[in-house]
Amino acid sequence: MSATSLLSQFLSQLIETAQARSHRQLVVSERSVTDILVALGEAPVRRVASQDAPDVISWRQAKQWLGQECGHLLVDVDGAFNSEAFCAISGCCRAGSLIILQVAADVATLPLSVRRMLRLLQNTDSVAWISHQGWRAPTLPPLSDVSHLVSQQDVINGLKKVVTGHRRRPLLLTADRGRGKSAAMGIAAAQLALQAPRQIVVTSPTPANVTTLFAHAKRQLGIMEVNGLDVGVEGSRIRFVAPDALLRECPDADLLLVDEAAAIPLPMLSQILRQYSRVAIASTEHGYEGTGRAFTLRLRALLEEEQPQWRSLTLTEPMRWAEGDPVETCLNQLFLLNVAHDVIPPKVEPCADSVLQFKTLSAEHLFHHEQELVTLFSLLMTAHYQTSPNDLALLLDDDSLHIVVAKQGEHTIGIVVVAEEGGFSTPLSEAVIAGTRRIRGHLLAQSLATHLGDATVLENKLWRIQRIAVAPEWRRHGVASGLLTHLQQQAAKENIACIGTSFGATKALIHFWQKQGFEPVKLGIKRDQASGCYSLQLIRPVETMTWMKEAVTLFQQSLPLLLMSAHQNLEPDIAATLVAFMPARPLTNAETRQVQGYAAGGVGTEAAIGSLQAWTRWTFQSTSPVEWDWREALLTSKVLQGLCWQTVCARFNLSGKKAAEKALRDYVAFRLDN
Repeated sequence: MSATSLLSQFLSQLIETAQARSHRQLVVSERSVTDILVALGEAPVRRVASQDAPDVISWRQAKQWLGQECGHLLVDVDGAFNSEAFCAISGCCRAGSLIILQVAADVATLPLSVRRMLRLLQNTDSVAWISHQGWRAPTLPPLSDVSHLVSQQDVINGLKKVVTGHRRRPLLLTADRGRGKSAAMGIAAAQLALQAPRQIVVTSPTPANVTTLFAHAKRQLGIMEVNGLDVGVEGSRIRFVAPDALLRECPDADLLLVDEAAAIPLPMLSQILRQYSRVAIASTEHGYEGTGRAFTLRLRALLEEEQPQWRSLTLTEPMRWAEGDPVETCLNQLFLLNVAHDVIPPKVEPCADSVLQFKTLSAEHLFHHEQELVTLFSLLMTAHYQTSPNDLALLLDDDSLHIVVAKQGEHTIGIVVVAEEGGFSTPLSEAVIAGTRRIRGHLLAQSLATHLGDATVLENKLWRIQRIAVAPEWRRHGVASGLLTHLQQQAAKENIACIGTSFGATKALIHFWQKQGFEPVKLGIKRDQASGCYSLQLIRPVETMTWMKEAVTLFQQSLPLLLMSAHQNLEPDIAATLVAFMPARPLTNAETRQVQGYAAGGVGTEAAIGSLQAWTRWTFQSTSPVEWDWREALLTSKVLQGLCWQTVCARFNLSGKKAAEKALRDYVAFRLDN
């Protein structure tokens, strides 16, 4: 029998076994693409590669396949390999399919992240391996008992109970990617719409997140139209409303479905939960785009505090393959999608003379120390709701990164990841300012340079903090502050002009960074698609330069105007926190008298708005954001953001203008007396 026939027989056996077990099978091949295609014969196979070509799924197209199904895959493993896109397209493979990784000839030239992946695959028994000398059959575990799994029907029943059961008992639905939670939400919405006339609102960070939900809802309703996120049937309506529009317009809803909640800021979810009494929130725990476990823990704490009667369901039954699929297990190991929190050492009481130690780690060190890499990635996952396979790859492959860890004895308890930016020549800097050049990376440096119109920003070197994380047991013990102080000292030694950061703005994060001496310099006009928040940029000078002072001054001048225009819909607690850290002048005697008159009821809100704005800025500067409650948010919404009375009343569940104005007067009077 020829070598090709033997290889064909081997692949056929793998397919038969995968079909019998309702699993997928991962195969690594060192043979040529032609050898594999010939051996597969007429079996349909899709090629996945970096280049755009007919009958090839490029890495940038991979995510477009989400919600679809495919059979066998032949995946190029070369220098352009994309971990996140690979996880995404693998999730589209149906049971009985092979996922064949076609390895480049010269493995030694591949990025460290790809070489690490191949090393782990070589040592994984469930992976088949085809070399030039022969092949290795996989060793597969016994099939597991799946009787304990939570099914899609269980979830549909749970979603219906949100509508038919008691009010104020939100449902938290969690699942790993590929479990069909979006489909379950769509089916439940359709069935509820057919039972009785109901207004069902669906929200998510982007419309693309709910295409699967609406596709299943329409299929259940017998609607053939593919596009559109607004469905009407028999007096019921199922429609999509963006989170910010939801809070701004306050549409009526008999049921509110929140999908992909991990990308919606917690303060926004808190407002949504206050505003609506029948809510189901769905979030992905482990998926191709990262983990939502850190988010889920925070959301559970929020629900416990604000909605103590909340319920939870975790959808565990896979949709496209049977439980125990070896590919799912292998991808979790390769890309640390479900790395356990217990890899982080528990807190131990430090000795009296022990101090935090800080150490810079190289990518080469992490490549050779797998357990340390796992620990660091687990730390990042506990602090950031979206830490993806590509972030893992960057830790090993991005030469611009500096990785600094905080250690207590032998235990790593904190990490900061920093990207070096800037250091451009004058001609290149001027070309970027003119808009004729755009350099890959250097996000903060280029953003600030174009914002200020100053090429000096790009000529300087700066460090942008990408991630900072501390083990949960060690938070509020000065670990993060210690990391930032160490970073400042190292930056001074390496002639770095400033340290900056950019993140999705929340009250807690702004408070943290400003306590560390960072000052805001730019607030994004549109919400970030990944975080659902407005992006905020802050800097802390290492060597003070003119452009840094100008950036801070421009921000302080523009923020009051932005809050009354482009940022009227910014979460009020975020707006108030930004205002609290800005310089404010004392009130004039005339302003003080007018505010006192307002508190006594003698002056209307609109008539006293100028004095109230000055008083609010001065008052916020002298109080701690940690102590604030809904009244500061109410004051911010009306006085600093200029929202109409109707929106203010809807946002804070007030009966009308009279009630809202009384609440404002009472708060001002309280502050004046205290």
